[in-house]
Amino acid sequence: MMKLPVFNPREIPSRSLTTIDDTSSLLPLLSRGQIEKALSAQNDALLMQRVKSSAFLHRDTHQVNEPRDAAVLILLVEQEEGLEVVFTVRASHLRHHAGQISFVGGAVETGEEALAAALREAREEIGLDVQPVTVLGMLPIYHTITGFAVTPIVACVSAHDWGVQNLTVDACEVDHVFTVPLSVLLNPDLVHVHEYEWENALRQYYSVTYGEYFIWGASMAMLRNLDVLLRLVA
Repeated sequence: MMKLPVFNPREIPSRSLTTIDDTSSLLPLLSRGQIEKALSAQNDALLMQRVKSSAFLHRDTHQVNEPRDAAVLILLVEQEEGLEVVFTVRASHLRHHAGQISFVGGAVETGEEALAAALREAREEIGLDVQPVTVLGMLPIYHTITGFAVTPIVACVSAHDWGVQNLTVDACEVDHVFTVPLSVLLNPDLVHVHEYEWENALRQYYSVTYGEYFIWGASMAMLRNLDVLLRLVA
């Protein structure tokens, strides 16, 4: 059986990202066009040479030999005040990550592409009508502690199309849906870095607290990778 670290992620001491890394706000870059530009930068070999191999986060504390493919949808809502990110609170009875916050998504089925899997899971988990959703690109694959190789699909939807969505959550998977401004999730003053020791090594993870919600782990790691790309094209 896979051995997992056991702790309350809210209780691990942390420091804000600005006390560790001298980074500035990305607020001027947080538009649909800038995000498309950042995601497409992964296809530019010269640009990618400027990114150190350690800059991207690729895995949690444990990595299995044969991870199962999965995909998540990082859905951005184009509100007048700025982009907002759609999250779900996972159902409390689930085997993995019960009650935690995550993007919609799940395992890729046999013969299925990551994009198709992410959109299918969004329909199944929250009843999302994917017709008005525009795909912007993908982020680097991220390996989770539970043995999945996750492809994050970044997409957007207009405020109007989001407002008329008739969302119906699958209670077997999801408790409820909420959104968080992307400007909050990528604000270095609000991003916290937690460090803990496990299996004789120092580990770390990122988090953002937004009201009652504590967003951390793989979801924050994927957003940190988006941060890397946005700074690359700044």
